[in-house]
Amino acid sequence: RGDALYKSNYEPRSELLDGQREDFDPLGLILEEGHKAGLQIHAWINANFTWGAAELPKSPDHIVNKHPDWLMRTNENVVNMSGGDDVEGAYTCPSSDEFREHLKNVYLDVTTKYNVDGVHFDFIRYPSPRFCYCDRCLEKFRAEMEPKLSPEERIAVANLPERNAYTFAFPKAWDEFRRTQINRLVYTIYDAVKKVKPNLVVSAAVFPSFTDAYNNRFQDWKRWMRDRKIDLLCPMAYSKSTDTFVQDIKDAVESSNGVPVCAGIGSWQISAESTVEKIKEARKLGAVGFCLFSYSITDGGKKTGYLEAVRNGAPPLR
Repeated sequence: RGDALYKSNYEPRSELLDGQREDFDPLGLILEEGHKAGLQIHAWINANFTWGAAELPKSPDHIVNKHPDWLMRTNENVVNMSGGDDVEGAYTCPSSDEFREHLKNVYLDVTTKYNVDGVHFDFIRYPSPRFCYCDRCLEKFRAEMEPKLSPEERIAVANLPERNAYTFAFPKAWDEFRRTQINRLVYTIYDAVKKVKPNLVVSAAVFPSFTDAYNNRFQDWKRWMRDRKIDLLCPMAYSKSTDTFVQDIKDAVESSNGVPVCAGIGSWQISAESTVEKIKEARKLGAVGFCLFSYSITDGGKKTGYLEAVRNGAPPLR
């Protein structure tokens, strides 16, 4: 979240590593041990979510401290640092050309420095429709809309006193503007890393209901698959209900345009038996694999019963 659990040229060392040796490189160690065990290792990177606490990051080089102008703002022009009902914390705004270049460099840094098998987009979205209403977004949207307006529309907008006049007057275009910002971020990074490492797998965690993803997170993942700008889609189908899970994965697979789908399962909140049931359903639907969220189900590695039960109930296919 704006910091690094690896040797980064662009982001500060994670505070989670405070007290560890300076030369400790978690990603490097995982790659070394994982590849020895025959595993593929994909680097998990938070794209837009960058901080989730009221207290500011310690490092002056953290985005929150160094580039507050890159942060998303609510329609009340406020940066939410510590989260709330519809936001986990501070998000970076994809309309910033400087931020987009920075994030591209973060992905390229990992791709070129480490022998990763893939890179992952997490939090590649807006948190809710209340974001982003920063001055940059509003100015860019206004500049985009003004040439398209009729004389009558210009007069109507001019008479609106609100700072957000254009977003109120043209809500559908405003939503599409935000989807375009996320699309541009995904496509820019995808093209950059594939140019360097063509066989790299680029994956993304997405909201499983496309209607919700499209309208509320401005995450047009069906277009990403249609345009072949994603190599593996990971719907976060975390519902406890297997029926809802099946519908979410079915929709993703049927819309995939040949892009593999990896079913995300909310294992932290369901039994091992329910996890096994969902794995079997995902396989029937044509998902290429599944992802158990999250490792907390093992209680930091202390509990082995859950994973053993899942393995016994849904053995590997190969």
